[in-house]
Amino acid sequence: MEHTLAMQIVGVVMILVGIMKNWDPVGFNKNLFGEVEGVEGGPAASMRMLIGGAFAGLGGLNLYCSFTINEHASEGDFILIGNVIALVVILSTLLGAKFRGFLEEIPVPPLVIFPTLIAICLYAATY
Repeated sequence: MEHTLAMQIVGVVMILVGIMKNWDPVGFNKNLFGEVEGVEGGPAASMRMLIGGAFAGLGGLNLYCSFTINEHASEGDFILIGNVIALVVILSTLLGAKFRGFLEEIPVPPLVIFPTLIAICLYAATY
């Protein structure tokens, strides 16, 4: 897999996740946490939007890099490994929230999306 294609896949997925989090942050929180106290409040919705903005920012960075680097340049490896580090940190934070007792259960989508993106980045960086 080419570096640019991997960056474009990561970019599009992260932007879509960011848009979903920002489109309806209260609804996103209700789907995630159910009808709990504070789910409709401003702080919970604003934190969901901030997280979504960070995901979209990472996605935008990937798309930008995918169109500006040389396909055969080693810079692509560095960008992809940087993505792996960022995605592992995000996934580790989610898992840490579960083990620290802040989440009763881990939502399934991040358990599918993040490992898949990590695998794509590692494959493209080592290919």
